[in-house]
Amino acid sequence: MNKKFIKIFISLFIIVFFAWLVKWIYGQFGRINFDEIAIVLNSGIGGTDSQILWAFVRKVLLRSLFYAGLGAFICHWFKYRRNVLLLVFGCYTAFMIIQIAIRNVQFGSFFNFTKSNFYETEYVDPQSVNIQWPQKRNVLIIALESIEKVYGDQEKFGEVLTPYITELEQKNISFENYHSIPGLSHTIAAITGFVSGLPLFYTSYRNTDKMTGAYGIGKILNRAGYQTWSIFPASGNFSKKESFMYHMGFDHVIDGEKIYAQLKNPPKQKPFHGVDDGVLFEWSKPVLSDIIKSKQPYFIFMETINTHLEGFFTDYCRNMGFKQETTQDITKCDDKIIYDFVKWFRAADPTAVIILLNDHKQHSGPLMKKLNTISNRPLANVFINTPIFQGADLHRPVSAMDFFPTMLSAAGAKIDGCKMALGVSLDTACQGTKTLRERFSDQELQSMMEQKNDLYYQLATGKDKK
Repeated sequence: MNKKFIKIFISLFIIVFFAWLVKWIYGQFGRINFDEIAIVLNSGIGGTDSQILWAFVRKVLLRSLFYAGLGAFICHWFKYRRNVLLLVFGCYTAFMIIQIAIRNVQFGSFFNFTKSNFYETEYVDPQSVNIQWPQKRNVLIIALESIEKVYGDQEKFGEVLTPYITELEQKNISFENYHSIPGLSHTIAAITGFVSGLPLFYTSYRNTDKMTGAYGIGKILNRAGYQTWSIFPASGNFSKKESFMYHMGFDHVIDGEKIYAQLKNPPKQKPFHGVDDGVLFEWSKPVLSDIIKSKQPYFIFMETINTHLEGFFTDYCRNMGFKQETTQDITKCDDKIIYDFVKWFRAADPTAVIILLNDHKQHSGPLMKKLNTISNRPLANVFINTPIFQGADLHRPVSAMDFFPTMLSAAGAKIDGCKMALGVSLDTACQGTKTLRERFSDQELQSMMEQKNDLYYQLATGKDKK
């Protein structure tokens, strides 16, 4: 183990580690987006599911150590001959280049140094908007994890994966052209769009909290006299979601770790150090019953997790009679869990507005073999008890950012100008105001949103760009 061996080992390790990392990220998430990677690393990996961490250790770290050691040993065996060194380093570098070339690498704003005035032109500060409240309706939001409209197509999968959510879409209001776009294409980014009307891009390694300069939906609702709740199944440490929701103005934030700690008979499964959807909804019922009984108007934002990536097999679903063998089994069970909860909530508060919003497309897992063959993959969404959409165009192109003002309109607010942040309220009264996706192609919008911008930096970090 001389110094030359160590130097060669470290050099080869860096090369092969990057190659295996690219391959592993693509296998896990179906794409490689430097913005998302930087955001996750910047926020820390607290609350990350142990299965993902173990997969990283096995498929990236241990493989890299093995192949780096093998290459260094070959060089040592041949007495560090120049032609052998060049051959080994050439092969390893070629392997890395091939992995980068064949993967869907998206650099996003991470390596985009073009500056623009897009946000100065398009962003409407929620604090400057005149909002009237002729009525104040109670609202429940459920952010669905990776549930696409195509799951309701029997021809695509041989069965309907989400018969209940599809039925809710058909019997209520559902926008047919709601798609995931860059900056809103993973869970915390989509939720950022829902609650702040902004996309989420990487800004600064010094800033671990997100959107600290933005004015979130919770603050708007608090100002209107609402009580605001955020309840989700994963650990609040993952993506720093707990602190993020507080920044967005939510008075009460309850994560999966807090719920798990209160369970008398906790399950063995702990998705992202929290609880599965069935446990989440069962635990929530008495809490929500008390909220409903209170005289103060409420806004509750919940999330699901069972269908994240390849999904989580749970005893809760087995006890419901669902097989737990494939991702399709998980999806069908979660569909029933969500429907039963919606049914319960409608009985508990018949006048409440209920909104289901999918966060993003499915990125990985067995279903991708069929999903990758489908060109048009809109996201599931349902609006229940919302007369504001009577006569509305349900085929207009919309994004997660448009649901920011739309949720307020559904709660009874009247928004002057219909615009807020980068979103447009989708109620019928605002139909003459075009969304960003109606004005620009998704490619144009991606290019403009990813460019460096001082206002966006201030909204994201709460600091002026120096």
